[in-house]
Amino acid sequence: MTALEVTPPLPVLMRDRLLDAAQGLIERRGWSTVTMARIAEAVGVSRQTVYNELGTKRQLAEHLAMRELARFLDVVRERMSERDDLVEAVQWTCQGVLEMGERSLLVRTIVGSVPGEQDPDLLKILTVESGEIVDTAGVVVKECITRHPAQLPLTDPELDIAVETVVRLVMSAITRPSKPAEAAAADIGWILRLALVGAAHI
Repeated sequence: MTALEVTPPLPVLMRDRLLDAAQGLIERRGWSTVTMARIAEAVGVSRQTVYNELGTKRQLAEHLAMRELARFLDVVRERMSERDDLVEAVQWTCQGVLEMGERSLLVRTIVGSVPGEQDPDLLKILTVESGEIVDTAGVVVKECITRHPAQLPLTDPELDIAVETVVRLVMSAITRPSKPAEAAAADIGWILRLALVGAAHI
């Protein structure tokens, strides 16, 4: 394969540039200041190019959320393989994701330190309208759990419930943090272990 064959297509590169510019605007000024014209100016393209690549402002928010989710899921894939005990693996993974949430400028900007500093439109995507995020994360988490060598005392539907519960608990801890990442992850691990022990004795 030649160097030309492995070069990423230009549309992907352009989309990343536009998303980077939008994220920079959000982190500096907040979501309310983001316009397609400002993104276009930052990248040096036409406003129509921004619309063609990203769609509406609402779709832009979804693109940003899903791109950030992909980075979180890389942490999931890496950490789940680092512990032999399944609950410890899930807890370790949750801790890594929560710590990344603390570092993520985009997440922290969306969530805000106080309600008056939050971007409500973006916050909805992480909370009341988070279905796509939960579903996408759930697929990856379930794959990682089923590949883990530990034996599961759960049926497939029960595993789906457990996975969704873990994902939603993590998202809640990211958007409404009440304790350090390690402590929040330990709570999630405790809940999961109780569920697995209970299922094993039914």
